[in-house]
Amino acid sequence: MPFSRRRLVYSAAAVSGLLVVALLLRLGFQWRQAIADIDSMIATSAPVDVQGGSSFQYNEWSTADLLSKQSARMTHRGGSPQPVVVQPAPTLTQSTLNILLLGTDARPGDVDPTRTDAIILVRIDRDNGRVSMLSLPRDLWVTYPTGTSGRINAAYTVGELQLGSGGGAAMAKATVGRLLNVEVDNYVMLNFESFRSLIDYIGGIEVDVPEALFDPRFPTEDYGTIEVRFEAGLQWLDGERALTYARTRHADSDFGRNQRQQQVLIAIFERLSQRGMLDRIIGVDNYTQIMRGYVQTDLSRRQILALANFAGEISIEDLHRYAIDSRMIVELNDPATFAAEPVALRRVVREFTGEVVSTAGGN
Repeated sequence: MPFSRRRLVYSAAAVSGLLVVALLLRLGFQWRQAIADIDSMIATSAPVDVQGGSSFQYNEWSTADLLSKQSARMTHRGGSPQPVVVQPAPTLTQSTLNILLLGTDARPGDVDPTRTDAIILVRIDRDNGRVSMLSLPRDLWVTYPTGTSGRINAAYTVGELQLGSGGGAAMAKATVGRLLNVEVDNYVMLNFESFRSLIDYIGGIEVDVPEALFDPRFPTEDYGTIEVRFEAGLQWLDGERALTYARTRHADSDFGRNQRQQQVLIAIFERLSQRGMLDRIIGVDNYTQIMRGYVQTDLSRRQILALANFAGEISIEDLHRYAIDSRMIVELNDPATFAAEPVALRRVVREFTGEVVSTAGGN
């Protein structure tokens, strides 16, 4: 090989090597930042006795801490930051995992515990590669473990007020677990602002609106109202519009809103899948930075990474949707609202857990 050509090949190899080293250093920094972001979401936990003799883990952060973007106000487990060690992606150790998703639209400046307007139990079936979502209507009338009754979306608030700061998550998990007769392993509480930022970052989502929607009284952050409309059919939504679509309820009902919330979650999953694994690896710190300050959970760092690894292995066909809808309720006398009809509730829970196959496919 001529000297000039050999020199060109060596130079190209050297440049390629430097690029690889730079990329690895960049990825190392990103993962280090991502791990720090994840650690900031993990709640300091301590056992709380909810009446009935069971102890549950609760979070000691206040709602004001949840809303703050200043990570210095958030407490790491053990009172100090955990060491940042990048390891191979872990796998789920439990064959099934039930995670309670709690969505809040607490506004900036709110310091009192807020109600959770989105309540979705997510079941991870590791061995079958199946993920199921069960939406609970926010006005469902339930009995709390403390013996009092009220709307299910107030369980978090009741726990915070009766058990002290951090008791809300324990109360919400216990209330949903008792209602459905399933063990709720963990919870993830997030502010809707994180949805808006995430959707904007991934370039928006595509949603098929089944029928035209008009809400004449959609609430705004300044406690006013505006009119919102959505035409029927496929639409590309940015973060603001997607959040409005998921939250609007005056156009139909809370039951309709539950379906829209699931639609948005699945659309986010589909969009992330379209962007590919390379994007998720290279941009991992961007994703975690978006969620930082808006998410609180009792999942461990290892569980979070294992769930992220599991999510990369499933497809849209592995997601199954269920809900307690208007056909499964019994109207109650004021001041109560409505309760779940026991037979219908047991049936949808069995479909949700995979004990029986839904005739509708659960989708």
